Amino acid sequence: MSRKMRYLGLILTLVLILTFVAGCSSQSKDMVSEEPSSPNQGMPMPTPSVPSEPAERPAEEDYVKAPEFGSGSGGSIEPDKIITTISIGFESTEFDKSLEELYKLIEENQGYISSSNIYFGNYYGSQMYRTGNFSIRIPRDKVNQFKAFIPQIGNIISESSSKEDVTRYYTDTESRLGVLEIKEERLLSLLERAEKIEDIIALENQLSQVIYEKENLKATLINLDDRIDYSTFNITINEVAKVTSTETVETTFFTRIKNAFNNSLYQFRRSVENFVIFMIYNLPGIIVLLVVAFFGFKGIKKIVSPKLKFKKHDDDINKPS
Repeated sequence: MSRKMRYLGLILTLVLILTFVAGCSSQSKDMVSEEPSSPNQGMPMPTPSVPSEPAERPAEEDYVKAPEFGSGSGGSIEPDKIITTISIGFESTEFDKSLEELYKLIEENQGYISSSNIYFGNYYGSQMYRTGNFSIRIPRDKVNQFKAFIPQIGNIISESSSKEDVTRYYTDTESRLGVLEIKEERLLSLLERAEKIEDIIALENQLSQVIYEKENLKATLINLDDRIDYSTFNITINEVAKVTSTETVETTFFTRIKNAFNNSLYQFRRSVENFVIFMIYNLPGIIVLLVVAFFGFKGIKKIVSPKLKFKKHDDDINKPS
C-alpha cells in the first residue's frame, strides 16, 4: 500500500513539473511577441490595406494616355508654335484640269491662295508650255488631309518641307508685351497725378513710345499666330507634253524596258511632228530656194549645153576614119 502511494506521489510530481515547464514556455513566447521589432516602440503601426482579391491588370484601353506635346496639330509630337512650309512641284499634261483640282482641294480644306502667277515659261518643239506658281495657306488641322489628296493635281517631281520652332520667340514677345502693358498703366497713373507742364510732357513722350512698342509687339504676335495656324504650301505646276517616267531601285527590269520602249516611240513621234512643223514654218523659204535652184539649173544648162555640143562636134571631126 505504501508502495502504491509512493508511485502515485511520483506521478503527481511529474505532472506538476511538466505543467510548470509548459507555463514558463508559453509566457516566454508571449514576451517575445510583445517585444517591438523597431526603435519606434509603443507607436501604433499603420496596417496596410490588403485587397481581398488579387488585383487584375487593367486593359490597354483603360490606361489614361498623357496628352502629347503639340497634340493640337493632328497628334504630332511637336511644339505648338511651329511654322510649317511645304514646297511641291508637279508635272501635268492637262494644265487646266490640274488647276481645277487644285482650286477644289483648297476650297474643301478651307484654305486660300495668298499669291499666284501663271506664265508661259517653257518652250519645247515650237510649243509654249505654261507654268503656275501658287502660295497657298491651309489651316493647320487640315494639312494632312490636303496632302493626302494633293497627288490628284499631277505627277509629283519634287517635295520638301521645313518647320520653324518659334515657341521661345513667341514667349519672349508675350513677356515683353506684358512688361510694356504694366509700364503703360504706371505712366497713366503718374500722368493723372502730374501737375507740372514739363512732367506732363515727359510722361506723354514716354507713354507714346511705350504704346508704339506695344502695338508693334501685338502685330508681331498676330503675324506669328497667322503663320502658325495656317501652313504655307508653295506649289509649282509645269505643263509638259509627257510626264517624266520615274524609276527607282524597286523598278523591275521589264518595267524599265517598257518605259524605254514608250519613250523611244514618243521621241520618234515628236521628232516627226517637229520636222513637219519645221517644214511648214519654213515653207515659203523652201519654195523660194526650190524656184531659184530650178531656174539656176536651167540657166546653167543653157550655158553648158552649146559648149558640150561644140566639143562633141570637134571630137567627131578630129576622130580618125
